[in-house]
Amino acid sequence: MTSAERVSSSTKVCLWAMGTGAESVPVGDIVGDRYEVLAPQVWQDTEPDVPPATPDAIPETAIPYLKAHSHRLHVPGVYDVLTQKGKSPWILLENAPINSRAGNLYPDLLSQWATASSARQLSWLWQLWQLWQPLLEVGVASSLLDLALVRVEGWRVRLLQLTPDTQSPTFTSLSQAWQLLVDGAQPAITDALMKVCQALAAGEMSPAQLTVDLNYLLLKELAPYRPRFRTAGETHAGPNQSRNEDACYPEGEQPEIPTPRMAIVCDGVGGHEAGEVASQIVVRSLQLQLQGLLAESGREDNAVPPEVVAQQIEAAVRVVNDLVNTQNDLQSRSDRQRMGTTLVMALVVPQRIKTPQGWVQTDDLYIAHVGDSRAYWITPDYCHQITVDDDIASRETLAGRAFYPALRDRPAAGSLTQALGTRGSRYVTPHVQRFAVDEEGVLLLCSDGLSDHQQVEKAWANYIGLITKNIISLQAAVDSWIELANQKNGHDNVSVVLMQIKPALNAAYDTMPDQPAPAAAPAAEDLTEASKALLYGEETVAEAAVSSSTEGAPQATVPRWWVAIMAIAILCIAGGVGWWVAGRLTPTLPPDDVESVE
Repeated sequence: MTSAERVSSSTKVCLWAMGTGAESVPVGDIVGDRYEVLAPQVWQDTEPDVPPATPDAIPETAIPYLKAHSHRLHVPGVYDVLTQKGKSPWILLENAPINSRAGNLYPDLLSQWATASSARQLSWLWQLWQLWQPLLEVGVASSLLDLALVRVEGWRVRLLQLTPDTQSPTFTSLSQAWQLLVDGAQPAITDALMKVCQALAAGEMSPAQLTVDLNYLLLKELAPYRPRFRTAGETHAGPNQSRNEDACYPEGEQPEIPTPRMAIVCDGVGGHEAGEVASQIVVRSLQLQLQGLLAESGREDNAVPPEVVAQQIEAAVRVVNDLVNTQNDLQSRSDRQRMGTTLVMALVVPQRIKTPQGWVQTDDLYIAHVGDSRAYWITPDYCHQITVDDDIASRETLAGRAFYPALRDRPAAGSLTQALGTRGSRYVTPHVQRFAVDEEGVLLLCSDGLSDHQQVEKAWANYIGLITKNIISLQAAVDSWIELANQKNGHDNVSVVLMQIKPALNAAYDTMPDQPAPAAAPAAEDLTEASKALLYGEETVAEAAVSSSTEGAPQATVPRWWVAIMAIAILCIAGGVGWWVAGRLTPTLPPDDVESVE
C-alpha cells in the first residue's frame, strides 16, 4: 500500500500524557479541544480519524521515542505534542501499555512477578536485556532500571515511558534493579538469578556471557513447555488481480508430526510477472538453506546463542536476496522493473540442553522479516503485532523527523524502503527476533493483502477461539482469513500462514531431535508459463514473448543447481564460524548447580 496504516474510527485510541501538570488534569476534561481525560495521565483521542500534526520543532525529550521506533513491541511512540504557556509541553504517547477497552494501565512487572512461572519470569528478563543496548544507544537505558515503568501484558514487556540517562547506566545499577526480583523469583531460578546479580555487581560478567547465561536458563525452564506445532497456509490472487505475486510455505495444512519447522510468506513486487518469480525463488531457496541450520542446531550439545542463530538466518536471507538480485542483473532489469519481494518467516530451531532429566531437546522460535509482510501473535486475550514495517513512515520516524501517527495520510508513506532482491545484500537489513513461547496461541504471518486497513486488529477475536478450541480446522481458519481479506481489502494478492502453538506442560522430553520434513516444492500449475521459464530455466512457448518484451536484454535464469551450491557455500562458511563462536561461550552456571534446583 502507499499510505501508512490508518486507525479505524471504531478504535479507541488511549494515550499516556507526560509533562508538568498532566497528572492533575481533572477526569472528564477535554484538552486541546480533542483529548478527553479518562484517568490521571490516561487521555483518549476523540478524533482518531484525523492524524495529529508533527510540530516544526520536535521537543528534545521526544527524540528517543522516534529513534526507538523499531522496538514498538516494547516502547511507546509520540502521538502529539501540546504546548503549555510558560511550561514544558505535554507529550502524548501512543502504543503505551494501556488496555484500550478498560482505559487503564497494564500491571507493572513487580506486581506480577511472584505469581508468574519461572519461564515467564526469565522471558521478561530476557526482553529487558534485549532492550538494554538499543536504549543505551539513544540515552534512555535508565528506563529499564525503574521497574515501576516496566509493564507486562501477558508474555510481553512494555515500557510506560522513557527516562533520559543523566549518566550512562552500568551493570552495577542493572544488578541492583534485578536484585529486587530475586526474593520473588520461583525456586527453580532463585539461586541462578542471585549468581547472575552478584557477577554483574562484581564486574565479572560481560554482555556476551550474560546473554549466554540468560539464554541457558530460559531454555531450561521452557523445556517442560515444549510446544506442539501445527501449520497451514494458502495464497490467493484476490478478486481484482490477474495473477498472484505472493508465495507462501506451506500451502495446505501440515501434520503435527514431524514438527513443522518453517512458515514463510512473500509478497512479490516489480516488473513483468517478476514479483511472482522473486517470491517463488525466495520461498524455495530458503527452505533448502534452512534445513542445514535446523539439522546442525539439533546436534549441538550446548545451546547455540541466539545471536549466532540470528546471524545464520540473516546469512540465509542475504543469499536469497543475492539470487534474486543476480537474476535482475542478468536480465538487465532496472528501476521499477527490478523484481523483489517482501519476506516474513517463522523458524522453529531445535536446541539441546542438559536438565535434571538429562539431555533433552527444546524448541526456539525465531521470526525474520524484510518489508511490510507481518507477523502477529494472537491469543484469546490479545493480538500483538510483532514486526515493524520497512516503509517510509518508519524511516522518517527513525530519523527523528516526524511522528509516526502524523504520517499515515501522507502520499507514499507506506511505500517500501527495502525488499529482497532489488539491490545487493549489503543494502539489506533483515530483522530477526527470538520469541519465547510459554502459552498457547497462533502465530499469523500475512502479506499486506490482509493486514491493510487494520483487518487483523479488527477481526482477530472472531477467529482465535474457534482455532484454540478446535471448533474449526487450521486450514479452515486460513481460508476464512483469505476470504475476509478479499472481501474487506480485495485490492491485492493475499497470503496467510497460521502456526498454532500449544505448549505441552510436563510432556515427556524427546531424547532425539525431530527430522525436518522435506521441503515441498511449489506446484508447477501455480506458475504462468513465463514464470516457469524464469524460475526453472525451462523452454516454454511463452519464453519468446518474454524475450520480445525485453529485446536485447539477456534472458539468463537462476538454475536450481546454482541455488543449491550457493546455499551450501554460505552455510559452510557462516555455519562453521557460527558454531565455532557458540562453542567458545558456555553458561557460567555449572550443570550440577542447575540440576540441584527443584
